[in-house]
Amino acid sequence: MACKNLEIDFIVQDDNPEMASVEGDIVANLEKIGIQVNTKFLNNTEYRDAEVNGDYHLLFTRTWGAPYDPHSYMASWAVPSHVEYSAIGNLQPPLTRESLVERIQKVQTELDETKIASEWRSIMEDVHAQSLFLPLWGTRIPYVLNRRLIGFAPASQAYSIPVQSIQVASGSKSVTIAPGVGALFSSTGPINPHQYSPNALWAQDWIYEGLVSYGQDGGIVPALATSWEVNPSTDGGQIATFQLRENVLFHDGTPFNCSAAVLNLDHVLSDVVKQRHQWFGAGKHLKSWTCNGESELVLETSSPFYPLLQELTYIRPLRFASPSAFAEGLDSDPDLHNSCESGDFGSKWDRLEDDVKCMGLSAPIGTGAFKFVSRNVAEDGSDDEVVFAGNEQYWGQKPGIETLTAVQYGSVEEVEAALMAGDLDMAMGIGPLSAKQVQEMKFRHSDMFDVRHSDVIQHSLLVFNGNKAPMDDIAVRRAVIHAIDKSTFIEEKFAGLEEPVTQLLPKSAPYCNVDLSPKWGYDLEKAELICAQGTLESAPSAELSGGAIAGIVIAATIGVAMIGLIARMIQRERSGKPLFAPAKSEIS
Repeated sequence: MACKNLEIDFIVQDDNPEMASVEGDIVANLEKIGIQVNTKFLNNTEYRDAEVNGDYHLLFTRTWGAPYDPHSYMASWAVPSHVEYSAIGNLQPPLTRESLVERIQKVQTELDETKIASEWRSIMEDVHAQSLFLPLWGTRIPYVLNRRLIGFAPASQAYSIPVQSIQVASGSKSVTIAPGVGALFSSTGPINPHQYSPNALWAQDWIYEGLVSYGQDGGIVPALATSWEVNPSTDGGQIATFQLRENVLFHDGTPFNCSAAVLNLDHVLSDVVKQRHQWFGAGKHLKSWTCNGESELVLETSSPFYPLLQELTYIRPLRFASPSAFAEGLDSDPDLHNSCESGDFGSKWDRLEDDVKCMGLSAPIGTGAFKFVSRNVAEDGSDDEVVFAGNEQYWGQKPGIETLTAVQYGSVEEVEAALMAGDLDMAMGIGPLSAKQVQEMKFRHSDMFDVRHSDVIQHSLLVFNGNKAPMDDIAVRRAVIHAIDKSTFIEEKFAGLEEPVTQLLPKSAPYCNVDLSPKWGYDLEKAELICAQGTLESAPSAELSGGAIAGIVIAATIGVAMIGLIARMIQRERSGKPLFAPAKSEIS
């Protein structure tokens, strides 16, 4: 395997400043071992198509973060619409994609904590050994707020931009925001809580709520349900009974009750539509949802499923829209008037519309702390701005912001200029500002801005397409891993905001506090050796940790010494002068 003869495609999303900042360093690193990298900067649609179709060798992405890691993120690997599906298409024996997916699904039906932890450890060790992922850095979500705003608390959940707790200390209660969950804001989409892209997660989160929410340190806290019980069922599954919050209104004044909840469940989990939610374990395991009056909802699963409550905290697809937004209200048939938006299933799932009529929702109407007001659409179909208003009838803490406007900017420089001029109040999430700009605001303009960061929620990483030559060769993947000097470019490009990581998932995620080895680190000599020798077998040092190599050296040294000692003993015995002769007093 001569690396200088290899050529690979590196897929980068064109509006993601994190990706753009490190792309050149990765290309330069791989040039040192002779690999030619063709970088393709793609728009969001093209990037998703490359993921789905496996049209990449190397692709930048992130884990899903809390509360999705590890179970939902890794369950999604079974779905062709996710990049990891193609990545694991050609695993090193005896592991196969089918056997790995089966193990990931099976562990989620276990209820014994010790067995769950043991099996997740085994799964993560096996995935780590495949060298299909190069973890780069742990992502902390940045937030920059004008100091006229107070009371903000960073998110504990990925893709959320929590603005509900913010209070206005001075000035207008009309507030502007540049939001981002990986790129600059361009559109919220229709803000349908039951579907994926182009719907913006943060906007769905502002408008809609579920039964429970994801709290600090992974706690499950009440939302539209005030309490719940989960018990075994007589047929081997589980029964979860939720007491629903009373006197809650949707933004249009429609009461929230069990009938509204069941309507939403009927549409999301219809036999046809739930095929789009294959990654969503709750959808697979739930077999019935019924009402005991309008204040009690009963969910029943077909088998045990330990992440049930955690999955009910997700921003989508099981949050509740007002019945009035459905095509036929409470009488909307899941097959004839489904809440799905036509064309929004994604290219791999267009076939579903042969069996269901997608009528969409007439408007984004939920029970959340903010309600949708209007949008200003640009000539290219994107949103110049989208206006939300605080929900004055909200059942919880009333928002301190009266009007909240999400504004589109063309570049991170434009965002920075608007903040400095006072025309923009907040830049929230990953995308609106570069890491260096965030640090500049924090250390040089602290009089103007309150800069916060979440804990590490996700890991940023490179994914290798193990189903496409030359990345189907584990030796090539190991060479690439050891050739990338991530510590250097992370320090240079992120100004101390992010730190390198060595394994796929954050150790803070459930069951992920596992020390995996070997540590995939920068070692140019090792990368060159693998390239020169061509296989891992002929370059054993590429597979062994430093401790293992040291152990081999010590063992070899002791072996040589023992051989010498034995030879000397034989020679002395033959000459009548044994090396270990007994003392004279012991001779009988």
